[in-house]
Amino acid sequence: MPRSSTLTTIERGILNDVASGLNTIQIGFKQHRSPETIRTHMKNILVKLKARNRAHAVANAYNTGILTCPLPHLPRTQPVPATSLPPRRGPAPTRPRRTDVSAAQAGSPLSRR
Repeated sequence: MPRSSTLTTIERGILNDVASGLNTIQIGFKQHRSPETIRTHMKNILVKLKARNRAHAVANAYNTGILTCPLPHLPRTQPVPATSLPPRRGPAPTRPRRTDVSAAQAGSPLSRR
């Protein structure tokens, strides 16, 4: 995998926006660049990261440390919270089976023929 020094500042910004879920036109508006310029930078990013597509480029960037997650889901210093559900006791409750004939139809005179 390539190092982060291979990407320019503009390419890192574009890759960060791609990781945020923005498309080419949205990135162009945000960075005040034309969509064609964003496409050119994205092609360079794909080549430099040896990625097949945008998602693969983002995955490679996270794996190499070019991009980092700004807000981790759970801090490593805190324990994982326990579930708030009480523990199960005994077998799981069963639901009644559904049949083709409902109870209302079983007692009707048309079903006896």
